[in-house]
Amino acid sequence: MIPSPTVDFTHQNHRFRLDAEGVQQFEHHREELIRFSSHRITARFPEFYADGGAFGSDRCREELTFLLEFIRPALVFGIHEPLEDCLQWLSSLLLRRGLSTGVVFHALQEMEGCLSRYLCADNRARMSELFAHAARVLENANTSGVVEAPKVTVDPVADQVMQALIAGDRRTATALLEEAMDRGDTLIEAEHELLQPALYEVGKEWHANRLTVAEEHLASSIAQDVMAQLLLSRPSSTSNGMRSLFAAPPGNRHVIGLRMIADAFEMSGWSVQFLGADVPRNSLLGQVRRFDPHLVGLTVSLPRHLWAVRELIEEIRQHQVGLQPLILVGGNLINRVPSLAMVIGADLWAANARDALKLVGDVQVWGAEHRS
Repeated sequence: MIPSPTVDFTHQNHRFRLDAEGVQQFEHHREELIRFSSHRITARFPEFYADGGAFGSDRCREELTFLLEFIRPALVFGIHEPLEDCLQWLSSLLLRRGLSTGVVFHALQEMEGCLSRYLCADNRARMSELFAHAARVLENANTSGVVEAPKVTVDPVADQVMQALIAGDRRTATALLEEAMDRGDTLIEAEHELLQPALYEVGKEWHANRLTVAEEHLASSIAQDVMAQLLLSRPSSTSNGMRSLFAAPPGNRHVIGLRMIADAFEMSGWSVQFLGADVPRNSLLGQVRRFDPHLVGLTVSLPRHLWAVRELIEEIRQHQVGLQPLILVGGNLINRVPSLAMVIGADLWAANARDALKLVGDVQVWGAEHRS
């Protein structure tokens, strides 16, 4: 049996978690909650809609839906860290743009008021405590003002890679990784030490509103070009007879980290199918049945992806007629809150390609013992 990663699951705060009836009521009235709150916020903050701020008139429902997707993990699973991250980021973004966070406070109040009509007793108390906690997080972020994130020391070469990605300079980015491999790093190590930190910094710069969406997309595109070029330049590995399939579920277009893991498995002798981003549920399940892999890798980048991945894992467990594959998950949200891997039913989680390979190092033994 492959060893599971060491994770401390005791940090989960279940004081916010609804019982089964409460979750059912929450999910049943979710659309009404968005519609009701959207109408009330529009009336309370008309200037936001006239000026096209964070809750612009054509985006109010979209933004409320986004915020609610961070509230759901706390109410359904008892996991509140994603909501805290979202509120701190949102407050910083609004203040940086000279906008008030009052609309977010009001949104929390309106959603709490609406939910209070449908939840009873303990569920109402847990929900109210969550919204009170959220308001405190937002207030603390608001009173602290726009604070620059602490400067994290980044490898100078990784910083050069980041600058090349932002500039769209594929040749320089490729050359920097090739130089690392000439010094003895494997491609997996070079990507882990240089490319992955560079992409993290790109993400931080975008969240801080110092990069445009176009610049962030360009950096991501160049990174994928570099990865493909370097992978094709490596000699083919001897097959180990194992199969793995990697995909991002519907709605998830963040796949660079997943691509790194897929490439690492291919370089280690696995037969790999990488389905890419935003794969329709039925198509993904059908491909799992046809390819019959020993390992399925899925990614969870945002709270709204949790439910799609959980449903996929349940379907694979219930209906796979060949091998019962190990399910490996990763992505920004799982890396932030590793206990979510257990909550959605995965076997393993990994933050990067190097860790993923280490976790499944005994997979050939597992495969021999679990073949149908």
